[in-house]
Amino acid sequence: MMPETREALARYDEWLARTVKSPDAIALQARRLERKTRSVGRRLRNMLLGAFAVLLSAFLFGMFVAPLGFLGLMVTVLAALSAMAVLAGWPREREPTLEALPQVALPALPAQVEDWLETQRLALPAPAVREVDRIMAQLDALTPQLKKLDPTSPMAEDARRLLGDHLPRLVRSYAEVPATHRASPEASAHFREGLKVVGTEIDRMTTTIARESLTALEVEGRFLETRYKGTDKVED
Repeated sequence: MMPETREALARYDEWLARTVKSPDAIALQARRLERKTRSVGRRLRNMLLGAFAVLLSAFLFGMFVAPLGFLGLMVTVLAALSAMAVLAGWPREREPTLEALPQVALPALPAQVEDWLETQRLALPAPAVREVDRIMAQLDALTPQLKKLDPTSPMAEDARRLLGDHLPRLVRSYAEVPATHRASPEASAHFREGLKVVGTEIDRMTTTIARESLTALEVEGRFLETRYKGTDKVED
């Protein structure tokens, strides 16, 4: 095969890997759209509440203090529009930064890591993008499990260290490789292998936390069985 043909095929494979979305990538986009929709809904609610508060204040002023008059009505309208304009950008969404991840509350950490990883995808090699998409899907499954953890427990510390430090540090280390060497098979292989290790650890955490919940349920069931099974019914 001619070198030009191999190069063209490599570029096509690169384009195909980035263009054709994996199921994990499609699910990630759906989750991001859902979060954006909730954010827009909160902002719209805040805008309406702000305008209502201004109108209510103006109505009460006109009822119990003094009539508003034409000038008062114009000021009220302008104040309501100004409140809506200010609240349209609140709460402000900030792009997640690597430095801020360690301070994020544990239940919210997976979503923040997802958003941060999304900003890094364009710099990643095409074969590794699907690994990153898979990790994002794992983070979504881990989120409800983390809500059950005591923030001071060893498992919580392990999760925070993995998600807030080790995983971002792996991605950053790859991004710091010179561009001329970043696409080399060696660099790509090391990076993908690191992502697989992280994915395996996330799976282990999810299973361990779920198993602890099942154990607690089993203990509760045995207690109820011991406490009530076989007891005589109280007659009226």
